[in-house]
Amino acid sequence: MPNWLIPALIWGGFGVAIVFAAALIWVEQFAPTPAEGPEMAESAAPVPLYWALLIVGLVAAAAGYFLKTRKGKSPPPEA
Repeated sequence: MPNWLIPALIWGGFGVAIVFAAALIWVEQFAPTPAEGPEMAESAAPVPLYWALLIVGLVAAAAGYFLKTRKGKSPPPEA
């Protein structure tokens, strides 16, 4: 495994998670709500996609951290 992959997973995963957490906060708190009419219109923001990418970012960061802790360990010598 290349040496650059583990930091890319850790920092890239955290970066993706932070960006989409901020997007979720923006959509939920500050984005204007659609005008009410005969039918309740939904927001134009793809909120399920934001949640999915937030989870993907956290999983990538966790995988990178796990690989970082496992990289230094070598298998036990055979007897």
